[in-house]
Formats: sequence, structure tokens, C-alpha cells
Amino acid sequence: MRFISLFVRDEGGYTTVAVATALLASMSLVFGLAVTQWTLSRSADVQEVADASALAAANVVGSYCTIAQVIDACVLSMGLAGMATLGAGLVASAVPGAQTAAERAVQMGERLLSSRRRFARSASSGLSRLEKAIPLLCAGNAASCARANGEQGISYAGCAVPFPLESRSDFSSMRESVDADGIDDAADRLQEATQRADEAKKRADDHLERAWRADCVDDPSCLSSRASSLAGMGGMENPVVDLPTLWDFGMPIERSRTYYGARYIQEAPDGSDIESITDSIAREAYYGYALDEVDGAYYHEEADGHVGLYLPHLAKNSNEVRETRLYTDASWPCTYEDDVPVLHSTLACPGALGEYGGTASVADVESGAVGHCDVCKMDVGDLGRVASISTIATNGYEHYWQIIVEESEQYEQARNEQADAERDMREAAEEGKSIFDRALEQLSVPRPRICPPGAWGCVSVVKRGAGTPAPSELVDSFLTESELPAGAAISAAALAPDDASNGNDVLSRFFDGVTSDAGFSVGGLLGGVTGLWGKMLVSYGSSFDAADNAAEAMLERVDGVFGGTVGSWLKQRIGETFSVLGLQPADMRAKKPVLVGTDKVLGKAGFAHVGKVRALIQAMPSGGTPREMARALGSYVASDVGGGRLVIAELPIPGTELSIPLTVDVFSMVAT
Repeated sequence: MRFISLFVRDEGGYTTVAVATALLASMSLVFGLAVTQWTLSRSADVQEVADASALAAANVVGSYCTIAQVIDACVLSMGLAGMATLGAGLVASAVPGAQTAAERAVQMGERLLSSRRRFARSASSGLSRLEKAIPLLCAGNAASCARANGEQGISYAGCAVPFPLESRSDFSSMRESVDADGIDDAADRLQEATQRADEAKKRADDHLERAWRADCVDDPSCLSSRASSLAGMGGMENPVVDLPTLWDFGMPIERSRTYYGARYIQEAPDGSDIESITDSIAREAYYGYALDEVDGAYYHEEADGHVGLYLPHLAKNSNEVRETRLYTDASWPCTYEDDVPVLHSTLACPGALGEYGGTASVADVESGAVGHCDVCKMDVGDLGRVASISTIATNGYEHYWQIIVEESEQYEQARNEQADAERDMREAAEEGKSIFDRALEQLSVPRPRICPPGAWGCVSVVKRGAGTPAPSELVDSFLTESELPAGAAISAAALAPDDASNGNDVLSRFFDGVTSDAGFSVGGLLGGVTGLWGKMLVSYGSSFDAADNAAEAMLERVDGVFGGTVGSWLKQRIGETFSVLGLQPADMRAKKPVLVGTDKVLGKAGFAHVGKVRALIQAMPSGGTPREMARALGSYVASDVGGGRLVIAELPIPGTELSIPLTVDVFSMVAT
């Protein structure tokens, strides 16, 4: 009773001791709950730190993937730019007068492919070295993140293990060479054949124009004008065209057949004396001979560009008459005069008094087989004068015919040389196109498989140090000292594409940075090789329709390509090759780390979730360097990161002699 009376009065109510005791107990409970709440809150923080550490580790992997994709974009776009430049060089090789530009384009294309080969090999080696550093970088990033989250006397030690533990990337396709060997030889042969074809065409065009003028343009006269004046020809039988491109050698052939036929029929003596009669008979004989000769003329063009052309040379003097049938044909009448056969122009010749003696040729007169008539004086000279007068005089029909004949021979030779050269052009173009196709197909191999350590995800283990006392404000007055117990947490993060990002932005910024470091603005080089490379580089992350368009735009820059030419054929085929190449755009969306279940990462790595988690937590030391902690967790980390700056590769700037080292600063990311 006396004990109770300490707390309760006899007359009722609580004593001062009871009130004080109740207050003390209440305050102890309040502060005890506060300590409990603080302990629970601080204990949960270790999971947040583990999550942050996992994200920090995965962020390293994301940065590497971006670097690898940018380098792959450089390799592929340099190859495409090189092939587009080579294609333009091939097309230009088939363009007359573009040989210098063609040589430069082919050389530039070969330099691009050579630069791509060197860059790809060094880049694949550099990426492999960087992948070896990823485990250490992940461990260092995770450890730094864990340490940075310590506060209010609470310390954290953490590390992350990337899975897979070792690289499973495959850069073999990146190292594949693009073999365009022989394309320069094909381009050289194409250029040489193009030059021969162009020179032959110019000669042919010149000869064609001179022949056209002799046929259709009065200077002072022409074949058409003389046919009109001498034979009364007009209309459709005596056509005239205004341009040499609308004219061919078939026109003077047909015109002359009509002309000599008309002159043969129309021929009549200018007078009744024997001299006039003889001259007329000689002209008639000449027209008959000329008609026979022109009837054998021909002109045709073959599908391959060769020309079949024959216009006969007509005898233009006595010596040339001796080489024709006019000289040898026994078509002239003879009479016996004093028992000697004498040749006459006609039996109506006053000197033809004797008996008819058959026919003979003017060759027989010169050989002495028959006599020469002193009245009509018919001999080879009469026939020679007919041809000579009409050929020498600028108003003679044969004068212009002779010009056309001479030009036709030169034209035929030039056209056939042109056709031969164009055949060589086609052969060289087909060979160059075949080499081009094989080289371009080598670019369409599957893109490199990028699977560095951490590609499946990063598992982070974080431990909280033991012995952290509760805040003195909570324990000094009412409680004995309280310590936060040791704790641990595990988390995992993996990379996921960010749909809101545009991979082209990464490549655009990279290209701008490269050209800025090179000391020039791309704006001043648009239309050049560097601009072409830039377009193809940026198109890597979106649609290769853009790369196709860039290649076609490069081909369109080649001037002087006309339809139906070898250059036109080559341009179309090369453009089609780019169109059907079928290169797929890469996924260049930014990769951001996101938290995932540890079972997802460990399961893909082939570990049983519960057992591996327990093993990781137990293996996690309370301190040490990131390398030591990573090794304790079973992750081998490379130590050959040098001084912290790793040169991935030397990037040659297309179209220039410049190259820029692509470096990654890993020093600040490694905690030693």
C-alpha cells in the first residue's frame, strides 16, 4: 500500500511522482520510436544507393555503345562516300573533256576506301581495348556513386559487375576490306577510249558538216542548186535540209541518181555541127557512166555505231577516164576508110563514108587498133573534157559531188574509229561497273555486333558500414546509445532505347565537332567529298534513302552525260546499284540506363538468382579499391587504360589531308 501511495493519493488523484514517471515513460517511448524510425529510414537508403550505383555502372556501358555506333557510322559512311566518289569518277571517265576531274575523283575515292580500311582496323582495335576497361569503369562509377551518397556519418561501399563479364562483340565485318582494285585501270582505259571517241566524233561531225554544205548550202553553189539549174529538179526529188544533224549521205546519193538519170534523158546537142554533136554524145556517155557508178553507192549505219558508206569517185580528167569503162567499153561505131577501121562519135559523122566496121573503144584508138577520125576527132580527150570542166568549175555538179565523196571517206573512217572507241568504252565501263558492284556488296555485310561487358545489364552490390550511432538528439536524454546495423542491397540496371531521342543529333553534333576541330566549316565544302561524307554519316541513323539520294546527287554533279551514251548507261547502273543495296539504318536512339530485376540480368548470364545474390553480398568487402571490390565479386578488370586517355582511332577527314585522333578520357572515371 505504501508503494501505491507514492503514485495515488488516499483522497484520490495522482501524485507528483506518478505524473513525473508517466512523463518520463512517454518521452522514452517517443524517442524510442523516433530512433526506430530513423533506423528503418536509414536502412532503406542502402537500396536507393544500390539502385543509383547500378544506374551509374550502366551509364558507362551506354556511353561505350554510343562511341561504338558513331565509329561504325564513320566506317560505313566513309565506305559509301568512297564508292559514290568512285562511281562519279567512273561516270566522268565516260564524259569527253572530264578526264582530269575523273582522275581526281577516282583517286579521291580510292583514298577514301584506303582511309576507311586503316580507320576501321585501328577503330576495332581501339574499341576492343576500351571494352576491356569497361568492368573497371563500371566498378569505379558504382563505387564513386556509393561513396558520394554517404551522409550524416553513414558510409557506403559499393561495386557493380557487368554482364556478360567478357566482351561478346564482333567487329569482324568492320575490319572487312572493300576491294576496288582494278577500278583505276578500268577508269584509265575508259578515259583513253572516251578521248579517242570524242576526237573521232569531232572529226566525223566536221566532215559531215562540210559534206552537208556541199550538198545543201550555196557557196557559191551546191549540189542541190546545180541539180535544180541543170536538170530542173525540185520538190521531193531535190530536198534541202537546214541543219547537218538532219542530213546524211543518203541524200546526195539519191539526189545524184535522179540527177544523172535526168541528164542522160535530157541530153541534146547545142548545135547541128559535128563538133556540137560529138560533145553531146560524150556528155551522154559520161552521164550513163556516172549513173551506173552512183547506182552502186550506199550508206547505212549499224546498231553498234559503225558506218557502211560508199560514194564513187567520178573520173575528172582524161587520165582518170582511162581507168573507167568509158575507156574500155567497145561502144563507139567504126567504118572502113581506105580499108582501115576508123572510130567515130556517130555514124552521122561526115567522116564516116566507108562500110560499117562494128564497134570499138577509145582505148583501141590509143593502141592503134582502130584509126582516129579527123572530122569528129572522137577520142579519150572528149570524154575527159566533160568530166574536167564540170569538176573544176564551181558551177559544175561534179565539183560539189567530189567534195562530198572526199568528205564521206573521212567521215566513214572517223565514225568507225568512234564506234571502235565506244566499244572499248563499253567494255571498260562494264569492267569498272563489275568491280564497283563487288566492292559495294562488301559494304552490305551485317553491321558489327556490339555486345560489350554490361550489354545485358550491370548488377550493383552496396554495403552500409556498421556502428553508425543514432543522432545524439534522439538518444542522449532518454535512451542509451543506439547504432545503425550493417546492411546490404543489390540492384540491377540495363540499357533501354530512348524513343524521345534522335540518333541523327548525335551524329550531326559529332560531324560538326570533327569539322570544327579540322579548322573549317562544312558549309564551305558542301558539294565536295566532305559534304557527301557528312550527309551519309548523318543518314546512318535514320534512313539509307538519304544515303542513296546523296550518292545520286553526287552522280548528278557529273555534267555532260547525255542519254544513249556509255556515260548515261554507267550513271544509271551505278545509281541502281545504290538503290538496291538494301543497307538498313542503325538504331541510333540514345541508350539510357533503367532499373531492372536482378533476376533478369543474372538469369541471362546463366546464374541462379537467389544463390548468386547471396554470393555477391557475402563476397562484397567493406572497403578497398574498385578493382579489388570488382575482383572480389568475380569480375576481372583491365588495368591497361594508360594515363586515362585512350585513343580509339585516327579519323581521316574525307577530302582533306587531315586526320583527327578520337580519344576517350577514362582517367576521371577510374577510382584507383
